[in-house]
Amino acid sequence: MTLLFPSAFSRVADVVKESPAEPVLCFDPSRVRENVDTFLAGFPGAVSWAIKSNPHPEVVRAVAMAGINAFDVSSRGEIEQLRYQHPWAKLYFNHPIKSPEDIAYAYAAAGVRDFAVDHPGEIEKVHESLKKAGADKIADVTLMVRFRDPSYRGNVNYDFGSKFGAAPDLAAEMLRDCERRGFSLGLSFNPGSQERDPNVYARLMRLARKVAARAGEGVPQRIAKLSVGGGFPCRYPNGGEPALQRYFEAVSDASDFGDCLVYCEPGRSIVADSVSVVAKIMLVKPESGLLYLNDGFYGSFMESKFVDFSPPVRAYTPRGAEIKADSEGAALYTIMGPTCDSIDQLPKQVRLPKILKTGDYLEFGMMGAYSNATATQFNGFARARLALVDSIAPWGSASYAQ
Repeated sequence: MTLLFPSAFSRVADVVKESPAEPVLCFDPSRVRENVDTFLAGFPGAVSWAIKSNPHPEVVRAVAMAGINAFDVSSRGEIEQLRYQHPWAKLYFNHPIKSPEDIAYAYAAAGVRDFAVDHPGEIEKVHESLKKAGADKIADVTLMVRFRDPSYRGNVNYDFGSKFGAAPDLAAEMLRDCERRGFSLGLSFNPGSQERDPNVYARLMRLARKVAARAGEGVPQRIAKLSVGGGFPCRYPNGGEPALQRYFEAVSDASDFGDCLVYCEPGRSIVADSVSVVAKIMLVKPESGLLYLNDGFYGSFMESKFVDFSPPVRAYTPRGAEIKADSEGAALYTIMGPTCDSIDQLPKQVRLPKILKTGDYLEFGMMGAYSNATATQFNGFARARLALVDSIAPWGSASYAQ
């Protein structure tokens, strides 16, 4: 997770001029500031950030400096990183399935007081782990009962309900159990990454009220927190995602929870457009339309197999001059990664100038989420390292993505 260069560059083309032999993540912190400002000004509640979307220390630092002081964490590793970088931060341990050791560590060593659960067995596990960790004020701990709508499959990218979430009746029983044990009560849901329907949030918030009502005996009045999860989309070129303001309005219209704290956990929408991946062309096979890069599925592009998006692309010479289609025009290329595995390729073809050759570079935009976060070193190829840039050029007619 190191910086490739010690100082910032003005633009991505200046990074290309350095002729990097390995792929580079060009990070523009100003994009993070703009996106955080949008959430802090528009979301009708509190805002946390899901560190899993991009845990690079420079990115985390930019998010915190932009004004976010609460984070969604899913592991001891993420907790330790945030306690090191930002010891003042509020942490929500929102992974529904946790080890007893991680629960005890989060409570006793890291000061975590919010834990997600989606099964009665997890309530028991959390309770026993906290007792062993010396917890003496259970009422200071909020158990966020994660529920799902059995009739909603989720979006085409990620169906989070297939892995986590209690059905409404079970969630109501769990609330009663949490109350009997003396915990503070919360509810949570997550519609799934890159959710394209703003109305899903209002629908699930209405279901949250029904779950609380089913729990009965005044439980609706004792729900202290409601997390509407993440899923807020990044607006990829030609993706058709609605504006974030429509999501904020949907949440606002359904926010009839009294003194309950409503908060969100965006990940992708905060960081996606803050990073461009710069990769070097290793070989072009014009007769077969294959183009080989030094980055691919096992590196920065793992998510490309699972999310329906086409990152915008620009091409450069080794001297940083942008390459545009000349009189010979453009062609569709299949992008291959550097490993010896045949699945190491981008799922969609990319339209690029025909004049590209070995040693040129490609810049893939909107790659700030789940790129370095999921990268491996399969086949011995190094993960991309990060370079700071003052500005990533806007994407428009220079994009060749299909």
